[in-house]
Amino acid sequence: MGHLAIDVSGRGEPIVLVHGLATTGAIWRRVAPSLARSRSVAAIDVPGFGGSDPAGRGFDLDAVAQRIREGLARTGFAEPYDLVGHSMGGALALTLAATHPEAVRRLVLVSPAGLAPVPGALAAAVGRAAELYIPLRRYGAPLAGHPWGRRLLMTGGVIDGAALAPAEVRQLVCSSRGARRTREALVAVAAADLRAMLAELRRPVGAIIGSGDRVVRPGTLDTIRALRPDAACEAVADAGHISMIERPRTFVTALERVLVAIS
Repeated sequence: MGHLAIDVSGRGEPIVLVHGLATTGAIWRRVAPSLARSRSVAAIDVPGFGGSDPAGRGFDLDAVAQRIREGLARTGFAEPYDLVGHSMGGALALTLAATHPEAVRRLVLVSPAGLAPVPGALAAAVGRAAELYIPLRRYGAPLAGHPWGRRLLMTGGVIDGAALAPAEVRQLVCSSRGARRTREALVAVAAADLRAMLAELRRPVGAIIGSGDRVVRPGTLDTIRALRPDAACEAVADAGHISMIERPRTFVTALERVLVAIS
């Protein structure tokens, strides 16, 4: 049984936060304290990233979701919990909710992967490209002291990396050092088609996307609304793919509104 790194804070209704590609649970550090004022918050490192052991030799969504659930259960984290997944973590959260609905109370997808599949060959090519980019993220922390460096390091993630504090960017890029399944995870989520899973899921669903997100396709919210007319959807203004980093207070407000709407 592999180790799952989990950071638990606060007391109250349980909520689990699942991060995206090539980072760790630390990506929630700007929003977790606010959530922990009234909730028990578990920010995990996805298996194969950060301090969590990989689940198998590749990155099978079912196996990784199962490892997440088992790891949370071993810590005694209460079920059912609200489950929030960002990007790659959205695909994992949806998979976990579909395969173990008894563990999940409400599901919130944040700029989720898995709803706009690409051909396998293209997914593999993107995975190879990521292997070239991630070393820059891992060892480029010194560049964070320069506005141009922050823009380079945060390309695609935020609207303007220079607007982030140097320490924030350093923390984000250093979290990539524990990424051991980047290529495998990217190929898996890029090729995944979880639309039927979302449509058939018997749990309340919400979605949050940054208004300037350039990673997920522009029609992702429309896709979610078409599949789940009951979904509560929010757009975080002036934010890109990592809205919880760029606009943490606005993100928390949006998340709370979504959770109330799907109660």
